[in-house]
Amino acid sequence: MNRAEALAFLQRCKHGVLATLLPDGRPHPTPVVFGLMGEAIEISMTRDRVKTRNLRRDPRATLCAFPEGSWHPYLCAEGRAELVEDPDGQRNLTLYRHIAGKDPDDLEEYLQAMKKDKRLVCRLKPERLYPIS
Repeated sequence: MNRAEALAFLQRCKHGVLATLLPDGRPHPTPVVFGLMGEAIEISMTRDRVKTRNLRRDPRATLCAFPEGSWHPYLCAEGRAELVEDPDGQRNLTLYRHIAGKDPDDLEEYLQAMKKDKRLVCRLKPERLYPIS
């Protein structure tokens, strides 16, 4: 699978497991919903999560992505994450629209929740992509 095919696979997926590194070097896997925006994987997260703290300390991460309703085939994307602040919730709204294909049912309520939760967006830029079929 070449890079273009791997990115096309990621475009069709929404679910995955994001592995970050704990301070002692052990992996910390968490289930996530994500969207491929250009060539970057974007994930909404809050500032106080373990995965967020891990990425602030060490930006290396791996996402294992799989199609809806199946664990197989899957694809791993390794790279460095960038945490992007989103004080007005607009970046999270763009990500929501990309993943869900629609606006939230109550747009104002959604934006208020993004601000209240102090959500940010993690951008993982894949440096290595490899499939498991």
